[in-house]
Amino acid sequence: MTTMPRHSTTTRATLLVTLATGSFLLLSACSGNSTGEDAGSTKDTTTSTEPALAQINPCEQITPANKENLKIEKQGEKDEIVGAPTCSWQTSNGSLILAFHPDKGIEELNFSDGEEGSYSVSGEKGKIVRGNTGDNCSVTIPFSESSSVNIGARVDDIPSSCELAKRAAPMVWENLSKQS
Repeated sequence: MTTMPRHSTTTRATLLVTLATGSFLLLSACSGNSTGEDAGSTKDTTTSTEPALAQINPCEQITPANKENLKIEKQGEKDEIVGAPTCSWQTSNGSLILAFHPDKGIEELNFSDGEEGSYSVSGEKGKIVRGNTGDNCSVTIPFSESSSVNIGARVDDIPSSCELAKRAAPMVWENLSKQS
């Protein structure tokens, strides 16, 4: 797998999306305004000052082949939760959610009461958070110095949720690397 190049911005940060309550609910208790400008986007941004991640559709980051591999039964549903563009999919035994934090890095996110640890995806150092809200598990990866991507799952139990999040994370990261 190829590693995704970092996009230049001003501050390093991290994200977390907390998944919860039946379907998913994202909680981001930390808020802050980054003042970085988008300098690395390949999208047409001639009049936009939005960060690169804000211009990418999260529902397009799981391909048809990924859906089959992850046993996703329905097309993803786009939403925005606590300012984060999200997409959620139903699997055969639970849910998968992808959330973009275009203006928050990993260190700016509140991971609440979950068990937090280091986790890398395609060479990018991120975090894994287990059980911060019920049986959910989330993998969070820095997209740039001031933005991050969260792949969360909720299935039967925490180990199963982590297995799904870990399987989906490299797929999402590879698909994102093709767009940046």
